[in-house]
Amino acid sequence: MTTAGPWPADRTAELRIGGRCLALGYLDPELTARRFTAPPQDPPLPGVERLYRTGDRVRMTADGSLEFLGRLDDQVKISGVRIEPAEVEAAFERDPAVHSAVVTVLRDASGNARLVAHVRPAAGGEPAAGDLLAAVRAWLPEQAVPTAVRIVDGYPLDANGKVDRAALAAVAPDPAGTAATAGDSAGATPTERLVLATVRDLLGRPGTTLDDNFTDAGGTSVVAARLLTAVERETGVRLRAPELLRSTDLRAFAALLDERRTPRPEGA
Repeated sequence: MTTAGPWPADRTAELRIGGRCLALGYLDPELTARRFTAPPQDPPLPGVERLYRTGDRVRMTADGSLEFLGRLDDQVKISGVRIEPAEVEAAFERDPAVHSAVVTVLRDASGNARLVAHVRPAAGGEPAAGDLLAAVRAWLPEQAVPTAVRIVDGYPLDANGKVDRAALAAVAPDPAGTAATAGDSAGATPTERLVLATVRDLLGRPGTTLDDNFTDAGGTSVVAARLLTAVERETGVRLRAPELLRSTDLRAFAALLDERRTPRPEGA
């Protein structure tokens, strides 16, 4: 990181970084132009051709340390990965059936964040939510793939004529769906009930069903590790993350657990 100084102690500003390891940019050229800027002329920064605007508001303390004070933009952290909503929106807008996309953030009672994409179709376009999610997975890290897509006719605007993301998020249905009913797991095996209850708890999504795919339900690599640890503790069966991610749905994953747990007959 390049530090431009001297800098008055206790003054707050946006943190900008530069150096040899700086990334080339984002998928969206417009976002790249906004985030990557020319360095200031005063003071000069020899060898630095551009700086990255982190969006972090920081304050330098008397000993030269930087104290993080919060964000200046819409960037959000999902499972430890920083996500730019604008980059997610750009991935959706690659589809000719999409006129525009706006991504909002929903948080559960535990503070865990998940993304919801609000997509306005292009004239004559009829994009399907499932197809859109499948397409953006080719461009985005799994943590940046929204857990739900809403097809909308337009977006609420604030007093400045910009999209009111808070109002948009407020009317978004919870991707978790409705609360689970007592009959949701009727007829399920003990292992299926274990998997379903654990996934619902980890994702904070009580509407998850055994027919849901783990990733489509909002599962990430971090949640996968927690799920595998939990089921191993309860069943004694150790599975690997690829086996979970390759399962077509949670019912298939539970069946795999039962298969590994059931002793094979002698001579089989």
